[in-house]
Amino acid sequence: MIVFTLVNKETDDVWVGSAREGVTPEERLQQFQDALALGIDHPFYKELKVFGKEAFSASLFAVAEDRLEMQELLEEALDAYNGKSLAGIKTVKPGTTKTALAPKAKRKPSSGTAKAAEKSGTRSASSKPKPVKEKLATGRTGSAARERAIKAGIEAEKAKLAAAKEKKIREEADEMKAILAGLDARGSTLSRR
Repeated sequence: MIVFTLVNKETDDVWVGSAREGVTPEERLQQFQDALALGIDHPFYKELKVFGKEAFSASLFAVAEDRLEMQELLEEALDAYNGKSLAGIKTVKPGTTKTALAPKAKRKPSSGTAKAAEKSGTRSASSKPKPVKEKLATGRTGSAARERAIKAGIEAEKAKLAAAKEKKIREEADEMKAILAGLDARGSTLSRR
């Protein structure tokens, strides 16, 4: 997975987004350009429509190994550039299926063609009903409130660890003072003998 930036050379706005591995920032910009015709309402699309694709320079920010690292890198890029997030921006109209997005040559015949083949007795192998696979949860919630709660929990854990570390340092310092005081007391009694 990658984190990339799209810089509007006209306004100096920095848009920060992510993409799956194997997709370059330039390809992702082209996907946004292709989706512009769909009329999706998003501030980035408005900028893209006004200034055009040529006004944006795409560059790679970082490569992430997993989703957690990608989220951290995305936040780092947003902070570093005071950027605007492209997270969750759509490149297809809601409700569009993968079949509708596939090139026409790869699409399966419509149900009308399959029914005509059944009537003529020449049923093709592709017209057999396929079993429906059960969808499994991906672990993504898509909830900004839950993400904030997770971040708050992480910050609280960091604060708790820092407080425990400070307490340990104070206890060790107190213990060292007690040892040194004991040595000083012992040394002063030996010199009196």
